[in-house]
Amino acid sequence: QHVVLTGDIVYSTLFAGKGAFAVADRGVEGAIFSEKFPTFRLRDDRLSLDYLTWFFQSGQLNRIAEEQVTGIAAFSLSHLSKKKFLALRVPVPSPERQATVIEKCDAVVQTQRERELPLRENRDILSYFTGAFAEQLLAEAPRRSFSEIGEYVMRNVSISPDVEYKQVTVAMNNRGLRLRRSCKGSEIQSPGQCSVESGDVLFSRIDLRNGAIGIVGDELDGAVVTRDFPVFRLRSNTETAKQFLDFVFRTPSFKVQARDASKGTTGRKKLKREQFLRIQIPWPSPAEQKRIVETVETAHTEVTHLQRDLFEQERLLNNLTDSVIRSLFAEDAGLQDPLSRSQSRPQIPQISHP
Repeated sequence: QHVVLTGDIVYSTLFAGKGAFAVADRGVEGAIFSEKFPTFRLRDDRLSLDYLTWFFQSGQLNRIAEEQVTGIAAFSLSHLSKKKFLALRVPVPSPERQATVIEKCDAVVQTQRERELPLRENRDILSYFTGAFAEQLLAEAPRRSFSEIGEYVMRNVSISPDVEYKQVTVAMNNRGLRLRRSCKGSEIQSPGQCSVESGDVLFSRIDLRNGAIGIVGDELDGAVVTRDFPVFRLRSNTETAKQFLDFVFRTPSFKVQARDASKGTTGRKKLKREQFLRIQIPWPSPAEQKRIVETVETAHTEVTHLQRDLFEQERLLNNLTDSVIRSLFAEDAGLQDPLSRSQSRPQIPQISHP
């Protein structure tokens, strides 16, 4: 183990080919690293640390480093040695050029941050829109507790070591259920596994207050979960009822009740099973549920399209920033063909291992 100081050059021996190079800033002063993260100091004042920081972020060094990596295909044994790191070559343009590149990189990143802020704010607003819209439509609907409309189911599973099982995870922020992994029974360590069926409601006792609840789809039918993920099933398990319930889970009033019902220390609050059954939700007639589902579904579809547009704008903005930074360094001597012109470019012999 060794301590890192501000201005140290650090890289990952295992992920150098993926661009894992950095200059330590004040935020990591005093951090402790293992031998897998060799640390060096710049000894030559001809190269600015700020320029080197942007050079690492430009990705120009990745291909050069990747070709120097040794070891077998398994990433755990592929590495860039300290000796080969010292042999890597970087551009050392004039101080004026370095200052220009640093200024332009700082400017383009600042512009990116300014443009990203409204995109993220709009994305955050949209993430709450569906639930808020559903809440408004349900304001006058009669309310019933979960114990009145359904019940827990417990399908205990005896895990066999040689059988393949699907395990489910419940995403937070109402992003539904997804496959965690498929594995042999011998890899499942937690006792008390239960199976789920299509149409079940599954939630996390710890993270229900954070929107960790969803409805099991056909693709997860037969998957297994631990008892920390209670399985609830509607008595009237129609497609409309399930769609309606999914929108209810997004409403602010449901989230408030889930938060208030979760008890325990900060970060480890849990919801007791009986508390979930006491939560009151809007539950109108099947005909009214269908009408509300159709109305909210139309709005939700529009929200989804807008969210995709915002994600795409963010992606393009990030790509533009990366392209500008790469192009600035591509203009510097040698980077157009880093291998064929290696003899004409300066090394990093001016750094030493502490």
